[in-house]
Amino acid sequence: MAVNDVFPKMLATPTAVSTSGSVTTVFTVTTGYQWTVKQIIICNTDGVDRWVSLGHNATSATAGNCFVYQMPIAANDTIVLDTALVFDAGQKLYAHADTASKVNVAVTGWERQTA
Repeated sequence: MAVNDVFPKMLATPTAVSTSGSVTTVFTVTTGYQWTVKQIIICNTDGVDRWVSLGHNATSATAGNCFVYQMPIAANDTIVLDTALVFDAGQKLYAHADTASKVNVAVTGWERQTA
C-alpha cells in the first residue's frame, strides 16, 4: 500500500461497551494512518431499552466530550449511524452505556496511509 491509498475496512469489530462511569475504547487509529468513519453500528443485545454515548478522543464519560449523548436504543434493536468523521493517527473513538456488556459498537470506514 502506498501513501494516500484509501481502502475500505472494518475499523472496529463489535465491542461490548462499559457503563457510564467509565469509557470503552472502541478503536485507536494506527500510527501513520487516517481513518474516515462511514458507519457506526450500535446493537442492544438486552431485552430492555438502553442508551449509548459516543465520544471522539474523549477521556471521560461527560456530555461535553460526546458527539452522541445518551441516545436511546430499543430492546434487541440495532441502529446504524452514517457519518463522515475523520480520525487521525492516535485518536480514539470512545463509548459508554447505561449498563455494561449489553450494548455493542462496531465501525466501518476507510483507511488512508499518511506516512
